[in-house]
Amino acid sequence: MASASATTRPEDKTVTGYPAQSSQVAAGYPAGTAYAYVAPRPTSYTAQTYGPGPAHNNNYYQRRARPSFLCRLIIIASAVFAIMGIVFFIAWLILKPRLPVFRVDSASVSQLNVTSSSELTATWNFTLFVRNPNTKLNLYYDRLQASVYYGRDDILSMTSLQPFFQPKRNETRVLVRFSVVDEYVREKVATRISDEKAIGSVGFRVRVIALVKFRSGIWWTRQRLLRVYCDRVQIGFGSNNGTGSLTGQSVPCEVDL
Repeated sequence: MASASATTRPEDKTVTGYPAQSSQVAAGYPAGTAYAYVAPRPTSYTAQTYGPGPAHNNNYYQRRARPSFLCRLIIIASAVFAIMGIVFFIAWLILKPRLPVFRVDSASVSQLNVTSSSELTATWNFTLFVRNPNTKLNLYYDRLQASVYYGRDDILSMTSLQPFFQPKRNETRVLVRFSVVDEYVREKVATRISDEKAIGSVGFRVRVIALVKFRSGIWWTRQRLLRVYCDRVQIGFGSNNGTGSLTGQSVPCEVDL
């Protein structure tokens, strides 16, 4: 028994694991002995490998916050304009704005003369009837300009008119006067005016442009360009006479806004 206990076995240092390759036998261990597998240490997380640090992140989020604020501002402004547009549209439907009515009630021409050198002398007097058909809206006319034409494109004279205000359902008359002395016109125009005068009737056109604004209480529209076309204003002349007047009844005008 004593000899058995005195004999001490050497400590077994063999560990389980992957078998060692012939080129990977650790010093001090016999060939064919397995050794423990040691995993490599994890690579440290660096800013170069995984992106910006905290200071860079703050700048990044600040840059993202600015577009968000601008988006909210744009959305709010769009909503305000949309609401204003809806309110304006509803008011427009309730008030039902209508264009004013224009017509030529009277017209006369005096001292009409055309020379052989295509120089025109004449004085025109027109009375324009203007009616506001709106029952809830007043009209404001500004920067009025009137012109008298022969044919479609040949302007003979123009003049400015005084601004005026027209209450709802109001009717008013505007006097328009043109005058030219020895004004050169195209030879074709001079010839046609002389021929028509000899026949006894010359046709002219009157056009008026103005900035008009509709208003009812605190509601009003922006100024818009009003265009008035009074065509085929026929002036009758006696024989060898430079004075003529409107033939027939009043002439209705076309109004465009």
